[in-house]
Amino acid sequence: MCCLVQSTNVGAIFRCAAALGVDLIVLSPRCADPLYRRSVKVSMGAVFAVPYVRMTDWHNDLSVIREAGFRLLALTPDQDAVPFDKAEMGEKVALMLGSEGDGLSSHWIKEADEAVTIPMSASAMALGVDSLNVVAATAIACHSLVTR
Repeated sequence: MCCLVQSTNVGAIFRCAAALGVDLIVLSPRCADPLYRRSVKVSMGAVFAVPYVRMTDWHNDLSVIREAGFRLLALTPDQDAVPFDKAEMGEKVALMLGSEGDGLSSHWIKEADEAVTIPMSASAMALGVDSLNVVAATAIACHSLVTR
């Protein structure tokens, strides 16, 4: 998770991670504290069950993740990115999630092995719904990963 500042979103992502069997959550240095009381409450206590680590140097730590054999997928609302279900998956995948509103910066998207998106339907786009919030997108992506 890169720079998610809303503790409720952090807690909800931990809850999704627990429900879907995610192995580990990696937090960027500026990500909200998962132990903040709102995060704990929204997570239904999952922040105590899902292992997590806070990176100190995001750039170097992405290299460590990659060297451990993970394929880095940057989740973005950019509809020009590769549809999630068409992305090249490795045996081990790490999702990169961006902040609310801004998403991942172009710098972090370039650091990923591939930028991926959850395509919106034509009817959603016609209504002006061009993306999901970070929690919904994360839940869909994680579910897709664990059921493949």
